[in-house]
Amino acid sequence: MRANNGIGVVTVMNNHDDEIIQFATEKFERRLAEECGGLRVDMASEFGTVRRDMQQGFGDIRVEMHQGFGALRVEMADRNAELLKWLLVYGATQTAALAGVMALLR
Repeated sequence: MRANNGIGVVTVMNNHDDEIIQFATEKFERRLAEECGGLRVDMASEFGTVRRDMQQGFGDIRVEMHQGFGALRVEMADRNAELLKWLLVYGATQTAALAGVMALLR
């Protein structure tokens, strides 16, 4: 009979242990879900901050690029005008020199 009582006690203990394990597991899962939810909120908040900072940074870069490219366009236009002026001077002098040589050879 003692063997039966021992088996019964072991069975009751196993059932009790299973209940404790199930309770601990549920508690752990609930705590894990809470922490994951908090982590999601923190991540969403930080990602929002990063997006805002990136948009502001990109906006600043766009302004700087616009100003820089505008200055570059002005500089290129000035340089092209300068080159055109010297091209016309060179062409006129070469034409005059060629006309002078042709006049001498006649």
